[in-house]
Amino acid sequence: MDKRIKKVGVIGAGVMGATIAAQTANVGFETILLDIVPPELTEDDKKRGLTEESPAFRNKFAQNGLNQALKSRPASFYVPENAKLITLGNISDNLKWLSDVDWIIEVVVERLDIKKNVFEKLEDVLTPGTIVTSNTSGIPAKEMCEGRSENFRKHFAITHFFNPPRYMKLLEIVPGPDTLPEVVDTLSDVCERILGKGIVYAKDTPNFIANRIGTFGMFAVIQAMLDLGLSIEAVDKLTGPVVGNPKSASFRTADLVGLDTLLHVADNVYQGAPDDEKRDMFRPPQFIQEMVEKGLLGEKTKQGFYKKSKDSEGKKVILSLDYNTLEYTPQEKVKLSSLDAAKNLSGTAEKIKSLYYADDLAGRFTFRTLSETLIYSANRIPEIADDILNVDNALKWGFARKMGPFETWDAIGVSKSVAKMKEAGYEIPSWVEEMLDGGKESFYRREAGKLYYYDQAAKDYREAPLKPGIILLPSLKEREKKVAGNTGATLVDIGDGVACLEFHTKMNAIGNDIITMINQSADIVSKDFEGLVIANHAENFSVGANLVMVLFAAQEEEWDDLEWAIKSLQDALMKLKYLDKPVVAAPAGMALGGGCEVCLAADRVRYAAETYMGLVEVGVGVLPAGGGCKEMLIRNTEHLFEVQKGGIYPKQIELMPFVARAFETIAMAKVATSGPEAVKLGYLRPTDKMTVNRDYLIQDAKNTVLAMNMEGYTPPRPLDGIRVAGENTFAMIKLALWTMHESGYITDHDVTVSTKVGYVLCGGNVLADTKVTEQYLLDLEREAFLSLCGDPKTQARMQHMLTTGKPLRN
Repeated sequence: MDKRIKKVGVIGAGVMGATIAAQTANVGFETILLDIVPPELTEDDKKRGLTEESPAFRNKFAQNGLNQALKSRPASFYVPENAKLITLGNISDNLKWLSDVDWIIEVVVERLDIKKNVFEKLEDVLTPGTIVTSNTSGIPAKEMCEGRSENFRKHFAITHFFNPPRYMKLLEIVPGPDTLPEVVDTLSDVCERILGKGIVYAKDTPNFIANRIGTFGMFAVIQAMLDLGLSIEAVDKLTGPVVGNPKSASFRTADLVGLDTLLHVADNVYQGAPDDEKRDMFRPPQFIQEMVEKGLLGEKTKQGFYKKSKDSEGKKVILSLDYNTLEYTPQEKVKLSSLDAAKNLSGTAEKIKSLYYADDLAGRFTFRTLSETLIYSANRIPEIADDILNVDNALKWGFARKMGPFETWDAIGVSKSVAKMKEAGYEIPSWVEEMLDGGKESFYRREAGKLYYYDQAAKDYREAPLKPGIILLPSLKEREKKVAGNTGATLVDIGDGVACLEFHTKMNAIGNDIITMINQSADIVSKDFEGLVIANHAENFSVGANLVMVLFAAQEEEWDDLEWAIKSLQDALMKLKYLDKPVVAAPAGMALGGGCEVCLAADRVRYAAETYMGLVEVGVGVLPAGGGCKEMLIRNTEHLFEVQKGGIYPKQIELMPFVARAFETIAMAKVATSGPEAVKLGYLRPTDKMTVNRDYLIQDAKNTVLAMNMEGYTPPRPLDGIRVAGENTFAMIKLALWTMHESGYITDHDVTVSTKVGYVLCGGNVLADTKVTEQYLLDLEREAFLSLCGDPKTQARMQHMLTTGKPLRN
């Protein structure tokens, strides 16, 4: 089955349907979004002059869904313009449109009778070979296929997206009894490579993998909380980042999901899995049922396990629920000795291990909840999935956890933890005991750069499959592909004559080690390689310069050292920009300040869709000084040059609006919330391309290097005739700043910092249309940066950022 997906239909424009449609549009698919016709005209409809035949009335539910997706935060669309790829309609009038699509995704209410009714109507318009999938979170595929034609059954599967679809990596694929293998292959390829999902293959069992184990874990946490007398906020401290879970932990996550949804998912297991040994765990405690009766459902009713309120002084506070009284009270300060100790340890694995074996209340809670979840997970194989890989990936990708259950079990030590579990009276799954008896002490092991996992059926280790196009730098380093390196960065040979420069400091902050490796890598690549990729696997590409180092130098008035550091970064990035081999940056996550400037210095950027890029230095009272101001000026004005006989000459077009755009971007510290938005803001060029699934980012960047060489790469020539706007435009910028200050929009220090930004972008106190060099602009950046560092208000901003993680307005 050689089927390409070009056009998608989505039935159901609720929260999930509309946001799934947003993601299919984000990746370039033409998308049709349908919902039902409203049952009747509202008073507002009548005031607008609508009738029951008006398209605006008949398509209202679809339009409302799209509007909500456009307003959602975090944003569902990479850029709002992507919504233009979505065509709205309704099931009664426009179902026939779906005869022209390649893939139909059903996202209607979670009721089998309604879904079957939709599928019956679909059969009348379905083109043979069209793939149909359901986004159900728990209804069996077998039941949804009953009564359907052979063509429908062969091309039907479940594709369970997690909310929000743009951000959550997990997609569970569940084939029906008659689904063709090539349909599963097509869905897997399209959803992974194009939609950017992490694919997990689940069996047709209640709630599949992630929700089955995740819901059990949630109810195990609730029961342990009740038995041990812990508060809701204490449990969230124990089940949050300290054990590798998101900040929303347990109960904040439940508030986001909705308590009614959580109970619906739990009931799916209770009703659908009568043989589950822990079936009774899925029956909610009495206080949970009372919460539902009182409408304490979470975010959707503005109160759940937590409630936003105001104290006696009118300040915003978040109250927590006392589950004994169902009253909201101020949150208690959580003080648990083993929790405090775990927080001070390095690495998630060590933190979990410390808590698991602790003797206090926090330790007893962690031991109980984790042991029960690990045993439950092991007992679900092969019921819900064939192997531990699918289970671990489902829990990591579906709930943004750092470790899956079997990775966690390895972290605490399988043999040691099993002994402790047995001592506490727990029954260990037989296959886990058999694994240990066979001398195999862990679920995973690494050998020669390859990952192996224990396969229950084979009773031995199998190599974890690695799809073509995924480059793992740690694996390459284990296979002795390291070329050079220091504590801040490493140069790795990624094959085919291409090297990769990997940053690995905390948050990938740029300091002397990284600068040294940029210079060294440039020299090595120029001599021994065909091109360079700059990428890493960290959560963030780079958050910018090492602020601690900058603040310390400023406070100690070590101006020569600070100037040398800035000059070193400028020189290193200029060296990258004019390297005689192609340089491709591959950012993902935050690429801020100096991290953004690294990308600005590259020939091309192959960016992850979830790249958050910006020059944010004004937030700490300085300006971009690694070439950021210079590059933003060039990028905003380079199209004003034209080729004439004898060379490239500037068109005589007024520079002010283009300089103003660069100024606004830097002075307002604008941060793109996606890769495509970074193109809109001018941080990236339209020629830079996107990879949606970050797993493939380094390979795609490498391919870009190879393609540039295949096309015949020639390095850029230094710019020595950059036309600047000069003092007249600078005067206009100062006037605008004065007006904003007088109106109370910006502070005195905002004026000071922004004036320096304008000064650099205008080329200093020179006449309009003066031509300058790149080095001239770099010198202006450096001088302005140093002068701002000497300002006590700048130092206060830096200190506040380091202490609180938030900018200070002073």
